[in-house]
Amino acid sequence: MKSDTKPLFRDHFRDYVEGYLHESFDSQTDVTRSKLMARYFAEKVLAPRNPTLLPFGEEELSLCVIDGKGDQGVDFISREGDTVLIIQAKYSGGKKASKRPYEDPADFEYFRQVLRRLRDYRDLQMAQPLREVCADIDWDRDRFLLHYITLRQLEGNQEALAAKPLSNPTNISDLLDRVEMSLLDENHLNLELRDTLSLDAQTPEPISLRFTPNAEGGAWLRLYDQNTDRSCYLGRVSGAQLSHLFTRYKSRLFSLNIRNYLGDNVTNRGIRATATENPNAFFFFNNGISALATRIEKDPADPLEITLNCENLSIINGAQTIRALNKAQIENPGSVREVQVLFRITEFSAKKTTVEQEFLDNVTKYNNTQTTIRLSDFRSNDKVQYDLRNRFWNLPAVDGKKFLYKNKRSGEREAGRSIGMEEFIKTIFAFLFGPDDMFGGTAYVFDATRDGGYTRLFGDAGEILPALDNRTFEFYAGIWFLCNYAREGWKNRSAQSKEPALERRWMFYFALGEALRVAYEDQDTLLQADVVALGDPRWSRPEAGKDTKRAIDNGSKLAFKSLSDAYRTASSQQGFTHRNWFRDKATLAEVRERIRSSWELISEHAEDYRLTKRRANP
Repeated sequence: MKSDTKPLFRDHFRDYVEGYLHESFDSQTDVTRSKLMARYFAEKVLAPRNPTLLPFGEEELSLCVIDGKGDQGVDFISREGDTVLIIQAKYSGGKKASKRPYEDPADFEYFRQVLRRLRDYRDLQMAQPLREVCADIDWDRDRFLLHYITLRQLEGNQEALAAKPLSNPTNISDLLDRVEMSLLDENHLNLELRDTLSLDAQTPEPISLRFTPNAEGGAWLRLYDQNTDRSCYLGRVSGAQLSHLFTRYKSRLFSLNIRNYLGDNVTNRGIRATATENPNAFFFFNNGISALATRIEKDPADPLEITLNCENLSIINGAQTIRALNKAQIENPGSVREVQVLFRITEFSAKKTTVEQEFLDNVTKYNNTQTTIRLSDFRSNDKVQYDLRNRFWNLPAVDGKKFLYKNKRSGEREAGRSIGMEEFIKTIFAFLFGPDDMFGGTAYVFDATRDGGYTRLFGDAGEILPALDNRTFEFYAGIWFLCNYAREGWKNRSAQSKEPALERRWMFYFALGEALRVAYEDQDTLLQADVVALGDPRWSRPEAGKDTKRAIDNGSKLAFKSLSDAYRTASSQQGFTHRNWFRDKATLAEVRERIRSSWELISEHAEDYRLTKRRANP
């Protein structure tokens, strides 16, 4: 691709497709291009600015692309944490583009109703990956980012149509406060791409921050730690100055942030309203800005001594505030000049030492404790996670591909079979104890305190281990490979039957684990030994492990039946709610009892449910 000062979305997307498919871009249909355009926008434009939006791993990311029948106007969907990202893309090129240069208003209007369709997923013909995400959506809490992107031209009133309020597909009063809708044509896509590419650009000069003088004298408070030779400055800056910084540097301001701007939601609209309507109260209502810089010094050219020159400045908390102020500046620049914002900036060393990297990780983590941050990101630097990455990589390859455990999210595709950290941990926990929703959700599974779920899996005596012992790793790896094999059968059964009880794989993993525990007749040591043996993934090759696969298939059938029977009984009771069934621990006891009752009828075939055949000696 040629070098240019103003990169074009269309050119970068074209290069992405040819690199991804290893085929000519011109040989692809517009449908294929549209699907890949949605993925490109998510992976290469949105994700670098908001790494928590997308899942780990190539396989998980591929599942976000909704292809074939039943896509319901969705080309890409992911649900990470409490944020649902939905994209529909319209690529138009060649002869068709000249015949149909403008975006069809009916297409966009159909997309505007997408939440209604997703809400009614049980009653519609829907692609299975899309159905799985719909089953996981928490309509009472989740946020929705809706992007309609097109390379066609927009007609005069279409941008205004995008701003028109959506209809509420539910009786949840605050749902639309958690929804952001955007309509982006080629010009807007070019700007979005350039903003993302700016993250990798070096700021050539220090950024100057002009602090507001205090009535008592001075403009900031400086704290100094002589043990680390580290300084921190605390003071006030104007909202107009922050808006100006964003206009000039865009997303480069947030290069070390875990989470960038997540849209014009109700919180950010509240920030804008305060800035434009009650600017004098802004300082008291807002948490302020936290930033890092590799060097901070007084500006020698400032006689008032209220300016700090900051090298490699990065906002680590406050992206929402700055972007909201930038929008407020457009609405009412006079008011935003009156806004004062608390600003804290800490100095760190540019040298990439282990100590300094740990400091960066911790200061970024502890300045981002909102629930919208993926809690798994806070555990990604644990020594035990690096150990898991090394252990999986050293396992025997299957079909020539090594296993890549991704404890950190990355925008780059890497060769190997990806295992996402969150998917791995939730799978192990569900198989052993039950779906994480039964215990408090993701917050519990990644809780590293003494009584947290993360400590339950990776700790000893309330402390997180630096590494698992060999047998525990092999046991967890065996559970992963077992569930990974069983998942395909679950997907097929769930898609074909559309039974509500089979919507969520975490519940299925628990039921499968319970079926195997019952099949081993309380011989936990024997079961563990057989699962440990599955930690060597060579049994999963197509030509291998026939007895093991047959046992997993049999256990899956028992799990399917027990889940369906338990759900059918529960749903007939007064006051039953579908979502609560997947959250109530009483459900685990009911499923366990169903499995044991069914086992009484087939117990003479116990060997057919055991992962390793053990025949008596003659």
